[in-house]
Amino acid sequence: MGSNEVFADAPARVSPGAMLQAAREARGHSPLDVSQRLNWLPEYVALIERDEFQRLRRPAFARGYVRAYARMLGLDETIVLAAYDEVVPTPATPADGGGNRRPLPLQRTGLGILLGLGVLGLLVLGLWWAQSGESATGSVFGG
Repeated sequence: MGSNEVFADAPARVSPGAMLQAAREARGHSPLDVSQRLNWLPEYVALIERDEFQRLRRPAFARGYVRAYARMLGLDETIVLAAYDEVVPTPATPADGGGNRRPLPLQRTGLGILLGLGVLGLLVLGLWWAQSGESATGSVFGG
């Protein structure tokens, strides 16, 4: 049974969860079968089929979950993902291109690491110099 046969009786605008549920049932899979095959928590299948993507543990990965579920069922991923994109709004991007965003903390760590290594190097050099200075003065003064 192809993906077009599953959607033949469906209305024009169907949610991705309804598509996946209809395909799963048409293929005779239980929600537990799907969760085991995809290595998901058992409740993920029900949440996705109800289009409750924000209730997933990692909602940011919901699109990937939908893609994997559609692929496992042999559905056309582009159709299911198009339905997902209609249901879930895409995050808005700033109009200015993000030019005035604050830098991420990871972007500032390079300078911090270099400064830390420089200070550490100066400390090691200072300790080495102090040790070599003590040994030189000790031999001169008979100590």
